[in-house]
Amino acid sequence: MKGWKTRFAAVLLVLVLCVGLAPGALAASAYDRPGQKLACLTFDDGPGPYSDQILDVLKAHGAKATFFMNGYKVRTYAAQVQRMAAEGHQIGNHTYNHPYLAKSSDTLIRQEIQSTAQALTEVTGLTGTGGTGFYLRPPYGSFNSRVIAAAGVPVIWCTVDSGDWKYQDAKRLVSYTGSVLQDGDIVILHETHKSTAQGLDALLTRLEERGFQLVTLEDLFWRRGITPQAGQIYYSAKNTGVNRCEKALYWDESKLNTHWAWPSIQFVMEQGLMTGNEYGEFTPQFPLTRGMFVTILGRLSGVGAGETSSGFQDIPDDHYAAPYAAWARETGVMTGVEEGRFGVNSPLTRQQMAVALARYARLKGAEGEVFDLSLYEDSTEIAAWAREGVAQCSALGLLNGSQGKFSPNGVTTRAMGAVILQRLCEYEFPTEAEEI
Repeated sequence: MKGWKTRFAAVLLVLVLCVGLAPGALAASAYDRPGQKLACLTFDDGPGPYSDQILDVLKAHGAKATFFMNGYKVRTYAAQVQRMAAEGHQIGNHTYNHPYLAKSSDTLIRQEIQSTAQALTEVTGLTGTGGTGFYLRPPYGSFNSRVIAAAGVPVIWCTVDSGDWKYQDAKRLVSYTGSVLQDGDIVILHETHKSTAQGLDALLTRLEERGFQLVTLEDLFWRRGITPQAGQIYYSAKNTGVNRCEKALYWDESKLNTHWAWPSIQFVMEQGLMTGNEYGEFTPQFPLTRGMFVTILGRLSGVGAGETSSGFQDIPDDHYAAPYAAWARETGVMTGVEEGRFGVNSPLTRQQMAVALARYARLKGAEGEVFDLSLYEDSTEIAAWAREGVAQCSALGLLNGSQGKFSPNGVTTRAMGAVILQRLCEYEFPTEAEEI
């Protein structure tokens, strides 16, 4: 065994990546996010000419929304509908021709809903949400018990009507909706008004300042412990004591051995490299933070715990990551995300991990190797500062792409971290590392 690997084994049992390392970071059950304010923006009457502008704003803010579509527009704006689905937004049913459903026959109600569902499936390949079909938003708020029963899917109304359809005033949209919105609210907006697209950026900024996270209806209901049922109507999802994590982050821990990274997860748990949180949950889909990762690398290099100045404004002297961030800054393995800040609680991106791994490998004596980044379809998305590190990391086989892409801005999950740690454990570095 190489000398480095011997020393690796010596620190293996004391190296722990768990919730306890980061007070306040992932500190609760994977199901529990107490205090998080959630809301859902829903857009009716689309798709249309302002869909791309709205999607651009949502993407810039990292917000998700639900779009209730009129079926007769879906094929005309197929590219926009496909983009909505691809970017993680929820697609809903707003009937085919936008009729007053309460004044329609049961036959027409079903025809309006089914025709739109067929168009949505044709364009997106989706068949609905959670096995219940596409949620329905009745046009004009025209519904009664007969409409709800005939819908055959969950029916959605709102707690906040933005009034964008009535006033068509971007400033009024921001001041009113940005002020009245409460935790768990469902908001109605409309894709078809230019003023809504124009005011959306300022509205999202206002809501972010108030501490809201904007999610899809599916995620809102999931996080509040609600399972939508056909033949029921939903106005909101208030916090009644259940406040789960994002559904995309959830993994049934009883089926952890079915996760794609299970062999590595099992390895790091058996070796003491990573453990679960205080509830015994490994949370494989949760992000690996920069603070967690620098702690792993620092401990692998023999850096001890203790209070010290990290040199970063966002890492106090008594923070768990302080000595490891100080080591990383001194050796150049990891630097800050901006002037004076390490970004200790920020999710680690794939290109950030690649650069840190490449620098760590050089610290351990690995020779620089050549890798053609053009082999990745998205190579142009790799930042200039990261290109050398991504190339070397790829050449060493420590972190590679998938299906022809590197996905440089993708978030590194705890499952991915487990895979990388196993590779580091098994990697034969050519020379003994210097003691730091």
